[in-house]
Amino acid sequence: MADFYKLLEAEKNFYAKGNTVAKTPDPVTKEFNIDPNVTLKKDDLLKGQYVDHIRDYMIDRKGVDYKELSDQEVVDDFVEHMRYFNANSVSTAGEVRFIGKADDMRKAKARRAYQIYDQLGNVFMNDGAMGAVDGVKDYILASAADPTNYAGLITGGVSRLFAGGVSLTGKRAIRAAVRAAGKEALKGGATKEAAKEAGRRAGSEAAARAIAKGATQKTADKLYAQVAKKAASEGKREMARKAMLDKSNDILAGAAKRSLKYTVGFDAMAAAAQDVMQQRTYLKVGAQEEYSKLQTGFSSLLGGVAGAAQLGFGKFRGASGYADSGDPIEKVANNVIEEYSPILDKVETKAAADSIKKNVAEWNAKVERGKEATEATMPADLIKNIMFGSDGESGLVKIFKEKGFKLSRNKTVSDVITNVARFIPEEDLAAINKDMIKYTGIQLGELSETGVQLGDLLAKDISTAGSILNVQSQVRKALDTTIVTASNKMQQTFDNIETKEAITRELKRAEKSEPFRYGQSVWKRLLVSSPATTMINVAGFSQYYAGQTLADIFNATFLTTKALGQAAYNPTAAKESLRQARILTVIQGQKMRNLLDPYTTHDAYLSFLNKNESIKKTLFETMAGGVEATAERYNINPNNPLFKTLEAYATASSQLTGVRIQDSFTKSQMFMTELDKYLQINNKMTLREAILTDGVIDDKSLQGALDGTLKSVFAKDYTTKEQPELLRTAAKLVETFSNVPMLGTILPFGRFFNNVVATAYQWSPFAAPETTIKFLKNQFSKNPDITNNEAFAKMLVGSAGLRAAMEYDEKRREKELGVYDVDVGGGTIIDAKNTFPFSVFLAAGRIGNMLRNGEPIPDELKIEIGTQVGVGQFARDVQFANDINNILDLFLNEDEAARAASIEGFYKVGGNFLAGFTRPVDAVNKAFGMITNTDTAKDVRQGTGMQVLTQSATKYIDNVYESFFDKVDGISGEELRVATREGDIYDPNPFARMFGLTIKPGRTATEKAYSMANMHTWRANERTNIPAYDKALNSLVAPILERHTERLVRTKAFKDASLTGKRTMLKNVLKEVKAYTKKQMDKGYSGPKNELLRIQNKAARVGNKEIRAEAMRLMKERYGVTGNLEDFTYRELDMFMEYVEYLEEIYDETSRM
Repeated sequence: MADFYKLLEAEKNFYAKGNTVAKTPDPVTKEFNIDPNVTLKKDDLLKGQYVDHIRDYMIDRKGVDYKELSDQEVVDDFVEHMRYFNANSVSTAGEVRFIGKADDMRKAKARRAYQIYDQLGNVFMNDGAMGAVDGVKDYILASAADPTNYAGLITGGVSRLFAGGVSLTGKRAIRAAVRAAGKEALKGGATKEAAKEAGRRAGSEAAARAIAKGATQKTADKLYAQVAKKAASEGKREMARKAMLDKSNDILAGAAKRSLKYTVGFDAMAAAAQDVMQQRTYLKVGAQEEYSKLQTGFSSLLGGVAGAAQLGFGKFRGASGYADSGDPIEKVANNVIEEYSPILDKVETKAAADSIKKNVAEWNAKVERGKEATEATMPADLIKNIMFGSDGESGLVKIFKEKGFKLSRNKTVSDVITNVARFIPEEDLAAINKDMIKYTGIQLGELSETGVQLGDLLAKDISTAGSILNVQSQVRKALDTTIVTASNKMQQTFDNIETKEAITRELKRAEKSEPFRYGQSVWKRLLVSSPATTMINVAGFSQYYAGQTLADIFNATFLTTKALGQAAYNPTAAKESLRQARILTVIQGQKMRNLLDPYTTHDAYLSFLNKNESIKKTLFETMAGGVEATAERYNINPNNPLFKTLEAYATASSQLTGVRIQDSFTKSQMFMTELDKYLQINNKMTLREAILTDGVIDDKSLQGALDGTLKSVFAKDYTTKEQPELLRTAAKLVETFSNVPMLGTILPFGRFFNNVVATAYQWSPFAAPETTIKFLKNQFSKNPDITNNEAFAKMLVGSAGLRAAMEYDEKRREKELGVYDVDVGGGTIIDAKNTFPFSVFLAAGRIGNMLRNGEPIPDELKIEIGTQVGVGQFARDVQFANDINNILDLFLNEDEAARAASIEGFYKVGGNFLAGFTRPVDAVNKAFGMITNTDTAKDVRQGTGMQVLTQSATKYIDNVYESFFDKVDGISGEELRVATREGDIYDPNPFARMFGLTIKPGRTATEKAYSMANMHTWRANERTNIPAYDKALNSLVAPILERHTERLVRTKAFKDASLTGKRTMLKNVLKEVKAYTKKQMDKGYSGPKNELLRIQNKAARVGNKEIRAEAMRLMKERYGVTGNLEDFTYRELDMFMEYVEYLEEIYDETSRM
């Protein structure tokens, strides 16, 4: 390589054009003397004897940007970086990685920087008041940003069960103890007496209410007996249930104490491990002489952050107000009283009896005329007559509507009729029963039982026939017009799930299964089962949650302003506006209490879902992103060993990586808060009141909470009938495509795709026309819908976010950062490309600024914004079309080389699919790679044949494999080389990547130039049909290009140029550097191996595709030469090019004849 280094010297004036830059002295030769007894202040670091060494280290560690930053900026970032290195495990891991890859020169620079930092005194003693504040802030933020602290919290949330014993024996013991507690409570005399007393009180209260409504004493006496009996019976059961719950809580409380120990232990181990990494880093660079066990011990003792936080959460337990407290017997008694209290007074009851008699008689007359008298429809049709009358406008509905009575989702029509029948005068009830039994065989009740017995029979009939005619739904909508839209929306959501369940039942009846769809479903579940996915999901939810908070605050502000305007002409409306404004303001405090009390909130959420099966199915159907969480829909034999293994693996993966618990807890936070908000607005009742009193929760509130929750985790079903037809059709097409076996690997997450598109629209200015019209109409509506205000508020919040993103982008462009580059302090840059929806705002902010400045939008940026909003997913995976072509080529192409290339393309797709099944162990794989230094990026293009399949299929387990076995070409492959960075390509912080955080390496000058020009760095790489040649050329180009771009980015001409100018200059530099390098390769400067690669590349570009194929065929026929150009010798390559030239001449002469 000596000649090559002469080449580097020869091109020193290339592209300088008069712009000279002083050469930086070699940092290793700089003098370095520091007195270990001197304590430095932060300002002392600005002195030349320190700042020069710090700058050298920061250039190596954080990139070329630190060559131009001021001394103050360099010192500030250095100190912040070192504080994070000491207090944040992710930063510590990154530093360990850097030192592990550093050469001796870089280690020497790091040693000096460490020694300087170690001379800094305590922030409280040496940096003054503001310095102390700055130092404390850095340490607090470093700890807050450390994911290992929160891993302990997850331990606290989950290990309560583990601490109680998760073995089969332990579970049985817990269940036995809980059941025993319930039996003891039932046996106890105190429980029986308390239940009887409560029953007597309940009976007296129910009788008193009945008499107040005009019931006779006889009716009241019977009611007393019924209520007292039922309240006492259910009260005893409730006491037993409470005793069982208390016992269970006692067991879990003990487990919680043990889990706190586990949490503290986990954090202590994490803190100790972090300290060991720090000390080893110091030892590697020579900044520390020997390992200190005492220091590690102290770090371990101070590592109980999550334990303290878990203890803190324990202090806030119950803060949400959702805990089920109070006397259980009294609660049961109150529920029974409400159930048996008359809905109508005496006059209204008489009118109801007359109405029932009239409508039953008319129905009988219709039956006698022979119309619709089938057994299947009679009960439901009769109930419809009773409720609506034969004309559809009278009946009980009219009486209830005039009274203002509304039917809740949990109350059936049979409950209402039974309640009315209970208080109908005996003579009227007898007449009704006589008519009813004539053709139906049923009656409202025997006189002796006052309608109770056969009310249950009616309920049964309605549950079957009513599901056909939807009588109950019609009644509810007639009584409350405000719930019509909400009920329809919610029912359509439920209908989609019920349809899927019906298909499953049909599959079972037909004894059919769908193994391929099931296998693809498992693959999808495994693909998202990683800690990185969990953290990304949490980040996405948090952003949506924050956006919803801002939308609520906007609505509160608007309603307050609206109330001020209404006060002059409509005080009642003004009062209502202020009430809603207060709710939207106060609910933010409830959000905080829910966050501080996550366990109680989650328990209350699950308890609510257990009582609302349809909503439970909807929320449990998918995990975040719309990934199906169940295997029941594919009718696979549950006893099949393969099924059992796959399910156990998929379930364990989703649980161990936190996907399941994260999905459930985030949904609980959103659902409970949104339900609370809508209940207060619609029903003037808090969720706490509804839980404690079993209050009515209306469909409108439920639909709002359900809709908001599914949107917050990007799992809303946009294929329901409530959606506009065009949107519904498009969404259904995407989800259908996503669920087709094999095609679903191209677009695996169809529902997430739909949610990304919808979210990007709903929170953007594009939604302004639609939301503004609905918002304005809503202000003049007699029954305004708060959701229309919310949609408008979301559009405004998103639009304001876009404006903020543009301002933020201006600051990022000043730092010459790329589209998704985010400076998080201390010189650390993260790649936020996969942080939707934040990533959308980053890309949109960059485009917005370019449009405002009149700059052309690069094609790369157009593709990026398309990808971010979902549409680009189709365009991005154009490989799908190639895959189809590959399959066809396997059978139709006569060209052997072309068939081989198609096979390899097919192998790559198959390998990527197989890799999905090992995604859950990716975090372990990254850890192994970091420890054993085997995770250098691979050049998969150099793989051939089955190597393409094996390298693609093992990308999530390759480091683990290489840790135990020698490198194998089929797994290890060739190391990647790029034109924008010298040497090995590797993740600078695999530990951060495990938690979904992508930290970028310190920028090279070339990478900086590409960021400034808004160009992708991969465009600098050579890409021909000879991958080995590309690697060689990129390796040679990288150092030369780096020297030229370093001069380029520091020139005023480049800095001040337009985007088009920057891109043109950079392309010219790359073009000239590549041309110069290729020329030197032709002269043999880079060695014989690269010379052969150059000839192979030249041979791959002569002629056209057809002529090259013909030349290959002739060589095989005449000389037996087979294989690809990469396998040819010098002689064979020359022969090939001569054949191509010969064929071109013949075809050229022939075409002229």
